[in-house]
Amino acid sequence: MHSTKPALILLVLAIGASCVVATPRPGLLDGVWQELGHAGQTIVNGLVEAATNGSEIAGDFFGQVKNSTSEYLEQSAHYAQKIADALHNAVIQSLGDFSDAVKDAAAALQRGISSLADKAKRQALQDALRTVLALQNATSDLESTLDNITAQLEEQKQKHAKEIDVAWNQWAEAQLDRVDEQTNGQGNDDAEDVLNEFQNRYSGYIHDCLQHLQIHVALYEQSVHQTVSGYHNATDELIVQIQLCLESNSGRGTCRRNINKAVHKLQAAPRDLRSLKLKGLGLLAVGLDASGCVGQTLAEHELEKGSVERKLNEIIKRNQASGTTEADETTADDSESEED
Repeated sequence: MHSTKPALILLVLAIGASCVVATPRPGLLDGVWQELGHAGQTIVNGLVEAATNGSEIAGDFFGQVKNSTSEYLEQSAHYAQKIADALHNAVIQSLGDFSDAVKDAAAALQRGISSLADKAKRQALQDALRTVLALQNATSDLESTLDNITAQLEEQKQKHAKEIDVAWNQWAEAQLDRVDEQTNGQGNDDAEDVLNEFQNRYSGYIHDCLQHLQIHVALYEQSVHQTVSGYHNATDELIVQIQLCLESNSGRGTCRRNINKAVHKLQAAPRDLRSLKLKGLGLLAVGLDASGCVGQTLAEHELEKGSVERKLNEIIKRNQASGTTEADETTADDSESEED
């Protein structure tokens, strides 16, 4: 079974809507929000309301969208792509901002360690630095992974699309040539109709598969965004505590306690970011077959080719029979003319 485009698009829109709600820096999406126009904003507003007010409202809203106007259905792919792109850009920027914050925290700790005479305070900063340096390495790795995913998945899509296009077109051209040769061109129009319907339908299925992939990527990016946002806030808090610890009137006990409390919120961060990196690599490894959709579609296309070829055989027979009848009538007319 192939999922319908509206269902896939709604999932992408829902992901984008949750990003609008969750992001601590909503200005990242201002540009795409303006470009959506009134219809697109109405859809996203509905998704946000449905997400925040319970399943009953959500059910009503999705029911309305299911029965929505053709304008929405025609433009929904455009809205989905805009929001998916905005989500991707927001994730890239938020991860970059987080990386900068972690570097700032590491630099502040190193400066504090070198400037403090108080051993207790210096030890607290040294303990924090180990966690922050591990977090810095994990953040850098995740940035590299995220940079590679989009480029490599796009390369996979283009390569796969080209291979499919060549294979399908070669088969279709061979079938049309067969009809043309065996009907002297009389069956070409009917054959083209059959082949175009078949190819266009399966091209649509492949497009649905790409939307499946888009959703897998968007879900992954949303996970990155939410994780990074939480740890960014914790890193900002650590920087504040570092500055307070460096103040001369800050007691050593208070300094160690507050630094440890801030660092505790970041203890799991390196592990969580490494986990996200592995998930990204897994997504990249699976690629276009993330849902098994492409493989299933290609198999179904191959199976249905036999049915299409039988339809073309009927067109050939019909036109050959028509050609034979016309030839017989011409012969009969010629005979009558000779007798006269």
